[in-house]
Amino acid sequence: MIGLGIDAGASSARWLLLDNRDRELGRGSTGPITGHLFTDKERSETFHHLDTALTEILTIAQPDAVVAGITGLHGGTEAKEILTQRIAERLRLEPSTIALEDDMYVAYRNAFEPAEGVLLYAGTGSVAYHLRNDGSIVRAGGYGYLIDDAGAGFWIGQMGIRQTMRWVDELGHPAQRPLAAEIYDSLGARDWPGIMACVYGEGRSRVASLAPAVARAARAGDEAARAILEQAGRELAQLASAVLGRTPHGLPVAFCGGITRCGPLLSRALEEALPARTELRVITTEPVLAAARLALRETA
Repeated sequence: MIGLGIDAGASSARWLLLDNRDRELGRGSTGPITGHLFTDKERSETFHHLDTALTEILTIAQPDAVVAGITGLHGGTEAKEILTQRIAERLRLEPSTIALEDDMYVAYRNAFEPAEGVLLYAGTGSVAYHLRNDGSIVRAGGYGYLIDDAGAGFWIGQMGIRQTMRWVDELGHPAQRPLAAEIYDSLGARDWPGIMACVYGEGRSRVASLAPAVARAARAGDEAARAILEQAGRELAQLASAVLGRTPHGLPVAFCGGITRCGPLLSRALEEALPARTELRVITTEPVLAAARLALRETA
């Protein structure tokens, strides 16, 4: 039997084919696949990336079941029905063999069994999530970069650009500081027209991709970059604390997502800002692996 796992976020989507001996048959990635199908443009882009991935998957193997964690997807919505039907048609599967979930469900199951802990995810965006035994969910955040997502990749990248441009305003020319140098190098531009073209032309994922640049500057000793990462840790702790306050006392927190790679400065700030005696675990196992294993359970 073969299970297909998909981990689809706001910046990219990854897929993994796994057999019932836990052997990897193939993996790949494509552009973002989301449950935000509110405009023709969003539908077109999601369908294109999904179809590209499914075509490649079929060149390797025919899956028997699919579990996908998709950002922005909610049960009972038209988007879930549309995406389920599209996958079923492309993979020639019965819809009953396809389970599409919010990406946080899969990430949570990668870290905990139901009711065991609180998941704190920080990638492009940020959310805290707890799955109860009855299947109900306690969550905080996940409102998107236009509202919040503080401490996540977009926020860190935005703070890095903001600080860089404030230095430019003060100096009247590009700043010569580690953070500014990392931002300029990452964007491939030092003047405002070039920076503007990257930021406003390439969207939120481009801004989020600057988080590693801020982390590199922090490691080089840039105080502004260090302050951004420490504040990111505190913002993420506030998010996790909101869910901890609504769940049984003493649950551990699992920290996962691309922002875990920003280093110990952020993680220490996060841990110090959590409620006293809260255990913090940093999860590096891929959610796409958990999705593929869950798909195999469906075929058992």
